[in-house]
Order: sequence, then C-alpha cells, then structure tokens
Amino acid sequence: MALTKIRDARKLVDFIENDTTFELIPSNFCPYHNHIAALFTDIVLQAGLNYKNIVAPRVKRVFNNYPHCETVKEFNDLILEEGLEDIILWKNEVKLNRIYDLIQFCFSNQINTSQELKKYLLNPENKSSFLNIKGFGNKTYDYLLKLLNVDTIAVDRHIFSFLDKAGIFTKDYTYTKNVVETAADLMDISRRSIDYSIWSYMAYENKKNSPQAILEFS
Repeated sequence: MALTKIRDARKLVDFIENDTTFELIPSNFCPYHNHIAALFTDIVLQAGLNYKNIVAPRVKRVFNNYPHCETVKEFNDLILEEGLEDIILWKNEVKLNRIYDLIQFCFSNQINTSQELKKYLLNPENKSSFLNIKGFGNKTYDYLLKLLNVDTIAVDRHIFSFLDKAGIFTKDYTYTKNVVETAADLMDISRRSIDYSIWSYMAYENKKNSPQAILEFS
C-alpha cells in the first residue's frame, strides 16, 4: 500500500506539473479561527450548500455582528438569548440540531475555546468521538482542522474528480488524502495550498462562479 501511495503521489505530481493551466495558490489562514460561533456556523452549513452565496455571508455576519462569541459558552449564551435561527439566519432543523449537538459535544469534553478544540481534535484517540456526532464525517473533521489553521487536506468531490483526471481512480477517503498529502510533500508545498489549488482548479473546470474559487476564508 505504501509503494502504491508513493507511485500515485508521483503520478499526481507529474500531472500537476505538466498541466499549464494548474496554478498553485497559497492557502489563506482563517481569520475567524478563534471565533467559535463563526467556526461552528461554517462547518455545519458548508456541507451540501453553495459556499459563496449561502454559507460565506452567514459566517461573515456572525463573525462581524457577534465579535464577543469566541467561546462555546459565549455562543451558547447568545443562542439562549437570541435564538440560533436568528443568529445564523437558518431554519432547517437538521443543521440547527448539528450545531446544538456540537455545542453539547464540547461541553461534554470540557472544550470552550478554539485552541482547546484544536488540541482535542489533534489527539488521534479523540477523532472517533467527534465522528460520532450525527452528520459529521471525515471531511467535516478535516475541514474543521483547516479552519483551525492545521496543515491538512479535506477531501471532497473536487479532489476525487481531480485524481480521476490524473488517472488515479479511488473513492477511498483516507487513501486519497494520503496520496494528495504525499504529493504536496514531494512538491515541497503546504498541504493546505495543494488542497485549495485543486479546489480552485476544479471549480473553474466545472464552470462554477469564479469568485467562489477565491472566497476561502475571506
């Protein structure tokens, strides 16, 4: 498996280096990595929704309108005072319940700040407990780590499609992540940057709104 991973990683590097339209774009640091309310709004809403038109405006609104909501307790107090629906401008119960579940998860594990959350998630023994939150999977886990400015990759359909273009056919999340991370290491670039570069490339390739491709954490 290790040799196959390295072979596929080198194949991916060759594909990137031979594609003149592929641009390596440095990944930005998330400006709200210390703001629990904005973080939780982002990771819960982003799954399955248009980031540019639906998610980003709500995340920005929470970040700008509630600058004091930097901790889980402060976010929970705000919810009790104003109601989650009005804070994030969302009524669908599925995503609202995921935020409630995430807050309860943090309370149960004595997590109050983003740094405490980051420390908890970076302990491999804790990953499974996070994934037990209904509706959260490997991508959400890695996406949250990216928002917390960890150098990692969150595999989504864009990355799977990009590997298909490179002639690497796999739908296994962990293997795909390992291949892309190894490719980044071989190219001596950050894993966050190769993730964002692939995402942007595929967004343009699929003729999506080009502004969305440059909206990362803006």
